[in-house]
Amino acid sequence: MRIAVLTGGGHVSGLNAGIGGITKEARDKNWDVLGSFYGWEGMEKENFLELDEKNTDSIKNYGGSVLGSGRWKPDLSKVMKTVEDYDIDGIVALGGDDTLSVLRELWEEHRLPCAGWPKTMDNDLGGTYFSLGYPKAVKVSAQTTSDAFDVASTHRRIALVSLFGRATDWVAAGAAAYGNADMIVPGEKETNLEEIYEKAKDLFSKNEDRYGRPCAVIVVAEGASINGLETHVKSEDVHMDDFEHPKLDPQDLVSSLSDAITYLSKEDGKKINTGPITLTYELRNGKPLDICKDYGYECGKKCVQMLDEGKHSKMAAIERKGDEIFVGESELAEAVNRKEVKDTDYMDYDNYKVTDSFLEYASPFMGEKYERDVRMLSPD
Repeated sequence: MRIAVLTGGGHVSGLNAGIGGITKEARDKNWDVLGSFYGWEGMEKENFLELDEKNTDSIKNYGGSVLGSGRWKPDLSKVMKTVEDYDIDGIVALGGDDTLSVLRELWEEHRLPCAGWPKTMDNDLGGTYFSLGYPKAVKVSAQTTSDAFDVASTHRRIALVSLFGRATDWVAAGAAAYGNADMIVPGEKETNLEEIYEKAKDLFSKNEDRYGRPCAVIVVAEGASINGLETHVKSEDVHMDDFEHPKLDPQDLVSSLSDAITYLSKEDGKKINTGPITLTYELRNGKPLDICKDYGYECGKKCVQMLDEGKHSKMAAIERKGDEIFVGESELAEAVNRKEVKDTDYMDYDNYKVTDSFLEYASPFMGEKYERDVRMLSPD
């Protein structure tokens, strides 16, 4: 038995642990393992390295992917030619909805045995409790959101934190909940600039009673579409990637929104200064979290076990029963069906806030949130 392994799309915490788990489980069964460089590109161009215990044993603590990755939409006929040329019996792909949708096509159109590993910091894969990479994105974004209170409270500003997460609200919800943000500008529902401004202005004023100084911290989802504000989402010349997703620019978004809030406040007769902050690859980079390493490794093993058992169109999935979290499996068809926050009760979109239900969802893998208890000094 010979399998190929690839990582597709953006890198996340835990990818190398997944590669290690796949390789260890496969080699224990005396299977050959070919690592495909740069995702589906390697499968098209026959760019491989044979993986074994020696070259994968110590990689689980590395960030990124030792195989490289990319957003490459492959020609399936070229992939199948590579499969035939190298006598490949199955493919394991570590990826999000785009990567796994290609995997599903290979099974449905060519009956090539496949297994998926649930990877996306956006957390929008169906069929899994959470996606690998999401806990790291929440941890980093929550810390930055919490720290943004310093600039907001010290300088009497509204700090706006814009972050990766595409058009979903999972990362924004985690950042706001665990970073104690005052409000969220969501990506899954259209919003209105005037309403956002009025809400932000009200919170800015009310926080003077709470903290002794007017200030506010707002999380802005990368895919936010704000009526009254010309942003990257509405632009007609936005660049599309190979999978027809717009290349969003959270820095452009948060700068535009910051300028708009300052302008509207000046029109109101009381200028409010803002502090824009952008989080992008920081949410993906660095040493993996233990939870991503541990479940990443076990999901890698599960992928090989599913192929060995003749389960040929499945994804290793993280499941929850009460507070117990374990590795199970789900259908690839379910995995590529996007999971959105707006279909849950995790956000109060009318009030731009995360609900307690989100914390009930996230606390088994993120832990309990802290409450900010700060009082600034005020002149007599």
